[in-house]
Amino acid sequence: MFMRDDFNEDLLNLPFNIHRTSVAIRGEITRRLSEAFGDDFTVDYWYILTLLFSSEPLSQAHLAQISGRDKGSLSRTLACMERLDLVVRLPNPDNSRSELVSSTKTASNFKPKAESIILDVLSEALSSLRPIEVIELNRMLAAINEKIQP
Repeated sequence: MFMRDDFNEDLLNLPFNIHRTSVAIRGEITRRLSEAFGDDFTVDYWYILTLLFSSEPLSQAHLAQISGRDKGSLSRTLACMERLDLVVRLPNPDNSRSELVSSTKTASNFKPKAESIILDVLSEALSSLRPIEVIELNRMLAAINEKIQP
């Protein structure tokens, strides 16, 4: 059992460990995606594409909300993704002040290879964990995120 001081020290180390792990995984995924698809392809692009693949088209405002990105930052990212033919923005027929974002055929063609790359990175990073621990880790991180961003 933890003594209170030991537990507080572990709690204080938690944000650092989460951040350091996130940066390392993001960096390795970006490195490998860039090798496969060109220097401009990043894990941020893949994250946005994953959201679009699961339910597109999405309004730019809704995409900003579910991705946790501010609208200006997302707009700049989408402009870069448009130049790479990964997404297309079209006027929203239901709201003239809004745009709908969809993935392109180019992005869909990247999907199998990108998923394979990401699974390889995560398999390597999580190789010391048992499958049940990976499932529990994912559940716990989702629960923490839900508490922070309800």
